[in-house]
Amino acid sequence: MRYCQTTFNAIPPEQVEKVLSALTREQFVGGQAAYLLEDGTYSIDAGENDIRAIYDEGASVIKFLCRHEHDKAFYESKLQSFSAKHRIQVARC
Repeated sequence: MRYCQTTFNAIPPEQVEKVLSALTREQFVGGQAAYLLEDGTYSIDAGENDIRAIYDEGASVIKFLCRHEHDKAFYESKLQSFSAKHRIQVARC
């Protein structure tokens, strides 16, 4: 998996699941909630397994990983749209 350029910044640990579940519901057909997987990543795309989220607690940042390089622009658009709607501070790496 490859990191997306967009990160969600200044997300406190207690808000991670809430933010990611809202992203799941709003941006992925059939999505209801994000959930933490055994490897420490979050499933956010309603079981499609093409994008995952990972929380960096030390930096209070949510990073996103895409399975396929050719899908990154599609997911970047979803992340940007969601963050703008919810006024989430983002960075582009």
